[in-house]
Amino acid sequence: MKKFLYLVSATLLALTSCSKDESVSEPVTDTNGTETVSTVFVKKIIRTYSANDIVTSTYMYNGNKIVLESNDGGFVANYTYTGNMITKIEERVNNQFQSSREFTYVDGKVATKVWKRNYGGTTSYAYTHNSNGTVSYKMTQSTGMNTGILTITNGNIVKNEVFYNGSLSNTYTYGYDTKINPFKNVLGFNLLLETDEEMFSPNNMIQDGGGSPTFNYILKYNVNGFPTEKKRSDVSSGSSDELTQYFY
Repeated sequence: MKKFLYLVSATLLALTSCSKDESVSEPVTDTNGTETVSTVFVKKIIRTYSANDIVTSTYMYNGNKIVLESNDGGFVANYTYTGNMITKIEERVNNQFQSSREFTYVDGKVATKVWKRNYGGTTSYAYTHNSNGTVSYKMTQSTGMNTGILTITNGNIVKNEVFYNGSLSNTYTYGYDTKINPFKNVLGFNLLLETDEEMFSPNNMIQDGGGSPTFNYILKYNVNGFPTEKKRSDVSSGSSDELTQYFY
């Protein structure tokens, strides 16, 4: 499910409506001709799940706003902005609707999310930003309502406590490095409350206790502190089953 949540979609019409010059961000250089860290954007990611299962994703930008993501498996992603905030993410595969997420904001912070999908109905989230820095949420779906609390440190979600009928049911924990997330420079990503190590955190997830099995990640970085490679390993078995490569 994590892979699905991390991907965001677009219609093919949106892809053809943006010219190459308009949607690909050109890096800004300093007086010595060196690309500055604040203008680095990941352009391609290759994920190797096995020798026969390799997926290449490409990303297009308009300035510091992400426009499209697509991969060679027929997935296309579309982001919609209102001003500087992402208000809709839609996923399609072979031009068939998969899911969408729509966001509203109050005082520059996300207030609601409505997640619609063709395989699981609709789930709605309402967020409350607390004075101690945590974020409480109510999740409503056809089976009922649950609540939760997100603990955030340095912009990274480090804990997600889930309550059912008022009692703590599950606690999911996440650990991060101090390096730069490949998508950190994308406008609006820092506002989205998603436990996604690839996109929505300022740093890179190195420990994922968000499900079973749990995972550790080992990363390599370039001279600017952006990851170039990530290997995932199962905590219980120690086996490595996924390699991710980043290109800027």
